[in-house]
Amino acid sequence: MFVLRIWFFLQGQVLVRVEGEDAERLLNLAVSRGIYLWDVHWHEGRLYFRVGSRGFFRLRPLVRACGLRLHILCKGGLPFVLRRLRRRQALLIGGAFFLLALYAWAGCLWAVEIKGSRNPAQAERLAELLVEKGVNRGVLKERIDLAGIEHEVLARFPDLAWARAYFTGTKFRLEVVPKLLPPPAEGPGHLVAKRSGVVLDVFVLTGTACTEKGATVRAGDVLISGEQGGRPVAARGRVRARVWYEAYREGRPEEVRLVRTGHTAQARLVRALNREYLLAGPAAAPFERYEVETRVKSAFSWRNLRVPVEIIERTYHELQEERRLLTAEESARRLGAQALADLKRNLAEGAEVVKVEEKVLSAPEDNLTRVRVRIETVEDIAERVPYYPLPREGGPSIGGKEGKTDNGRQQ
Repeated sequence: MFVLRIWFFLQGQVLVRVEGEDAERLLNLAVSRGIYLWDVHWHEGRLYFRVGSRGFFRLRPLVRACGLRLHILCKGGLPFVLRRLRRRQALLIGGAFFLLALYAWAGCLWAVEIKGSRNPAQAERLAELLVEKGVNRGVLKERIDLAGIEHEVLARFPDLAWARAYFTGTKFRLEVVPKLLPPPAEGPGHLVAKRSGVVLDVFVLTGTACTEKGATVRAGDVLISGEQGGRPVAARGRVRARVWYEAYREGRPEEVRLVRTGHTAQARLVRALNREYLLAGPAAAPFERYEVETRVKSAFSWRNLRVPVEIIERTYHELQEERRLLTAEESARRLGAQALADLKRNLAEGAEVVKVEEKVLSAPEDNLTRVRVRIETVEDIAERVPYYPLPREGGPSIGGKEGKTDNGRQQ
């Protein structure tokens, strides 16, 4: 049945309606003449069926012989489609031109992506290299030498271990993998306190401990000396201490925020080749205070094929200030939260907050609310500082410049 449907689509078919009192006789005559009919059914006393275009011309004399009336309801199949296209040559030419343009568009490059580079400066230099090798939007993909780009990338960037250039649809991708370099060798150095605090514990890997649990140290004090057994070493270890931070904030007991008034203005633009063209609406926001809501739609996209034309809809919402008086408790809570956020933002990595103290310094009837926040943390306060031993002076020098012997040689 499926093969017959394809055959009748190729030669053409028609849906007909037969009216008259002797329609059954027409069916018998058609079967006896070998005329294939299908989708035969009755509806409101009328006979409906489908027949091939060749069988239709053989069926017309039988309709006259039976005294019936035949009406063509619709035509389908390849011959009728071709006939319509011959009448509409502009549509046929336009469709062919669109397919050719789509094929040509798919053969060009419309997007460039660099993956694996963690250094922004290196990624920028890689992009410049791709431009030198002809990797630009709109260029034919067959003109891009992928193997040559990979070789050039590895030659110019010795810190890269691997590079691969390939296409995914109309997008060019360059993947790179940096080399894993060994850490630089450490010279002699002390571990000193980067903040003041009270020592909780000292853990020494190399070097000599210069402090102990419960001792109070100031920023810059030596915690672990870079000497061990009379020879200079790179001090390594951990010194955890209790450290205190303090912040002060003041402000008026009111809250100012921007809210939408309900007035809006909408602009529609087209972005093509990194340039925007205004279609409708204002070129700039017509309000003094506003916020922008932007929606971007691609003009055409199919799988990995994307046309570099976008439709942009910008909605400008007018804003106005709204002031609200706060109670003393609300104002103190707001300022305290801001001060605490500032303190936590500046904490060292790995610091653990163990205690938070908040104190209101102003009276409820004051025009200003004053708050002081103090937090206690437990953190590693050890910081490495290099030093250069001075044998003639009998001890190490923290930081500073390299020492010299009498012969002028650097130690």
